Amino acid sequence: MSGDHVLISSIRNEGPFLLEWVAHHLALGFDAIYIASNDCDDGSAELLDALQAAGAIVHVPNIVAPGEIPQHTAYARIRASHPIDAAEWLMVLDADELLNIHVGDHSVRALTTAAGARADIISVCARTFSDQPQRQWSPGLVTELFPLAAPPAFPANGLLKTLTRNPRRFRLIQNHSMTRYTGTTPLMVFHAGDGSLTAPDPAVPLWKQLRHVPVARIGHRLAQINHYAIRTWDSFLLRMARGRGAAPLGAPSGAHHTPDYFARRAGHAVPETSIARYSPRSRLLREGLLAHPAVREAHAACEAAHAAATAAIRAQGRPPGF
Repeated sequence: MSGDHVLISSIRNEGPFLLEWVAHHLALGFDAIYIASNDCDDGSAELLDALQAAGAIVHVPNIVAPGEIPQHTAYARIRASHPIDAAEWLMVLDADELLNIHVGDHSVRALTTAAGARADIISVCARTFSDQPQRQWSPGLVTELFPLAAPPAFPANGLLKTLTRNPRRFRLIQNHSMTRYTGTTPLMVFHAGDGSLTAPDPAVPLWKQLRHVPVARIGHRLAQINHYAIRTWDSFLLRMARGRGAAPLGAPSGAHHTPDYFARRAGHAVPETSIARYSPRSRLLREGLLAHPAVREAHAACEAAHAAATAAIRAQGRPPGF
C-alpha cells in the first residue's frame, strides 16, 4: 500500500472507535493508512487484521518492551517495514483525532494544494470536544455523539498536528511532527489556522515549534483536528488505566489522563458540527467495510468488550473529579 497522502497511527485498546476513524480518513482521501497496535487486549488487533484483509489499512503489530515509548517504536516499525518515505505528504494522528478541512472540497488534497509548492510542513490546530451531552459510554459515532466543543480560543486548542512533505528528509517521526531535518534548503511551515507561510526559528528545536502554539496563534480557518480527548468519564477511566502512548511503558502518565485533564475539557457546550459534511461518504465506507463478516464480527466484539469494561467501572461509582 502506498500513495501521495499517507496517514499513520499508533493505538492501544481503541476498538470501538477504529472503524469510524478509518472510514473518516478514507473519506478525506488519504491514499494509505498504516496502524500499529500496541499490546491490545480489547479486540483492536483482531479488528485491524480484519480491516487489513478488507483492503482498508495496513496493520503493524508492535510489541513494546519495558522502558520503550510505544508510539515511537510503532512509528519506527511502520517506517522500517513499509514505503511511507515514498509519500508526498505524511501525517500522524491518534485514534481520538479526526482531521477536518474547511477549504476547497474538504479533502486532504485540498489542504495540501492550499499550502502551495513552497510549504514543507502544514500545522493544524486542535478543536477540543466536550463530554456533553453524553452521561456514559454507549455505542455510536463520536462525531455524532459529541457535537459540543470548547471555545475556539480554549488553551488546549493550541495543540498542533502536522502534515510533512517528503518525509524521507526527516530522521524521526514523533506524535506531533517529524523531526531531525536532514535537508539543506530552509524549511517553510504553512499554518492552517490563518494561511500564513513562515520559516521556523532556527534557535528553537523544530519539535517544540510544532507541538503547541499560544492562545494568540490558535486558528481554524483552513483546517482543524477534531480532538475527542475525553469522550465520557467511564471510557476516559479506561484510557487512564491503559497509559500514555507517548510515555515509556510502565511510566506514570503525568499531567495527561488525570481527573484534572478530564475536568478542564468537560462541560463545554459550543456547537461545532462542521465535520458532519463527511458523513455521507464515510457512512458508505463504513457500510462497505461492515459488509465483510470478519470486520462486522470484530467491531461488534470490540464494542461488547468496551461495554463490559465501562459497565464494571460504573458499578464502582463515579470517583471524585469526574
